[in-house]
Parts: sequence; C-alpha cells; structure tokens
Amino acid sequence: MSGTLGLAARYGAIDTNPIRDVDTIESESKRKARALTDEERDAWFDQLRADPGAVAADLPDLTTFMLATGVRIGEALGVHGEQINLAASEVEITHQIIRIKGQGLVRIKTKSRAGERVLKVPAWGMAMLRARLMNGARLDEPVFADSRGGYRDPANTRRDLREARSPIGGELRQELGRMLRSARRAAGLGQGDVASRLGWAQSRVSLVETARVRLEVIDAAALLELYGASGTVRVEVLELARKAAEGSQADALAWITSHSFRKTTATILDDAGQSARQIADQLGHARPSLTQDVYMARRAKNPAAAAALEAALNKSADVVERLRQATPPDAAETCDPEADVS
Repeated sequence: MSGTLGLAARYGAIDTNPIRDVDTIESESKRKARALTDEERDAWFDQLRADPGAVAADLPDLTTFMLATGVRIGEALGVHGEQINLAASEVEITHQIIRIKGQGLVRIKTKSRAGERVLKVPAWGMAMLRARLMNGARLDEPVFADSRGGYRDPANTRRDLREARSPIGGELRQELGRMLRSARRAAGLGQGDVASRLGWAQSRVSLVETARVRLEVIDAAALLELYGASGTVRVEVLELARKAAEGSQADALAWITSHSFRKTTATILDDAGQSARQIADQLGHARPSLTQDVYMARRAKNPAAAAALEAALNKSADVVERLRQATPPDAAETCDPEADVS
C-alpha cells in the first residue's frame, strides 16, 4: 500500500503519501518452539502402543527415528535401508519425499546441501533400525514404507499423527460425536460447509464427530445453531457436551505435530551444551541463526559474566561489610562520605 500511494504521490495524483504518517504495525512474536518433556515423551509412546491404529501406521518406530535424529518427516520417509550403517551406528540423509501434482510421490534431494548429512544414531534408535532390517526390510526400499513397500505420503503420515495424538474418547464423547453428525446431515451440510461457515479447519469437524477431540460447550452451541437443531435436541446435546468436556491425558498431547519431535531433539542437544553450529548440522540447517531463533531456548547470553562479576566484586563487598561492622554507630553518623576508606 505504501508503494502504491508513494507512486501516486510522485505522479501528482495525491499530495502526500499518507502511509508515511502511520505507525508500523508490530506483529506478535512467533510462538516459541515447543518440545516434549520426559513425561510427555513417555505418555506419547504409551498412547501410541495402546492405539492399534497408530501401531498399524508404524508410528512408534517412525517417532523413535525422528527423535533419534531430528530429521524432517519427509527426510525420514526418504531413507533407504542401504543408508543405514549398522557397524558405525550412522544413517545417511540425502533425500526427502514430496508429492508433485501430476507425478505423485517423488524422492528428491534434500532442501539444500546442508541437508545432506551423515548422523550418528543413539543406541536405542539403532536397536529399532537393526530390528527392522533383520525383519526383512530391503536395502533398496524405504525403511518406513507403506503397506506395499513403496513411499509413504508425508501428508497422510501427518494425518495418522493427528489421529494418534487424539485417540477416540470415551462413550460420552463418542455419543456426542454421533449426535452432532446426525444433526449436520439432517441440515444437509457437509463437513467442509461447516468448517467454512465457522472458520474452523475442516479436519476439526471430522475429529469432533469421531470423538477424537474435546469440544467446548460454546462450540457445541455454535454447531447446533448452524444446524438449526430443535429445542429438544439442543438441550440434550448441550447437556452431553458438558459431561463430555472433561479433559484427559490424550487432550494434553493434542498439540503434538511431526515438527515437535524435531524441536525436541534440538532442545535435548541444546541442554547438553551443543553449539548452534553443531545443532544446525544435526538438523540440516545451512544457517545456525535459524537454529537459534526457532529451535534453541533463549538463555542468558553470557552466563559466565555473573561468575566473573561476583569474583571481582566480592572483595569490595567484603571490605564494605567489615567497615560497617567495625564503625561505631555514632561514628557512622558523622562519617565523611567522601573520605578515603581504602
């Protein structure tokens, strides 16, 4: 807008560019990177192992690999068996899987030359990889393949993760989902129509109706209003929504995305004292500044400064304290503040 009005001012269409007198709109700071805590990691794996759908989608092993390496989900799906060095406990990252319109899934080189890297894998990660290779995985095929041995779609894998982080809730939540689905169909609306009118992501409507997310009462009321539900149905659904709105451990993990594992790896390395350059090499970043801004916690820039200042100033503090204790109260009242106390 400033450029357009500036051009208009230069050609005499307007006297001045009014945007020059408008203060800059300050954007909110980006959401800080969120990593899983030890307790959240344990809860996540417990939830995956207890979910038959997550096990069938191979999510426990895939999550393990992403935590062990910090790779992107497309990079993880692009690793072939021949890129794993069991003797050296290393994995070579060279490609990623993407979907190209008209071509389908394609294995291409990583985003940059920095993305091509050889990573050391911790023992617990190698144990999982070794088991997969010993159980018939072919060296010329992806380690994390689909049911036919081909490449997995990153988008579909993210969908599997969304479903895994929001497992089907209890009976109350399932009944609520069924009632809302029936009301939507009676209103002749599709999930996309509902999402568009309420400004929701389309996946949220599906997750609500399959009892995979907690629905607040106010949102249930908005759905019923949109569906034109009768008074009887409205009362019954809202009462059920109030009872089903209680939280669960699954709800506490609903924020997890595929990128959370990458952030967790970076945070662990940061806590271990790894430099930004070392963490950038692990994550495949060409610029350590990106790693610092997005993946590393903001700490005191010079923690050693406090120790140096304390060591230097402790002597002066000791002298002042000894003088204070040795000076009689009446003498302190008449003490010349400009006197040399050295």
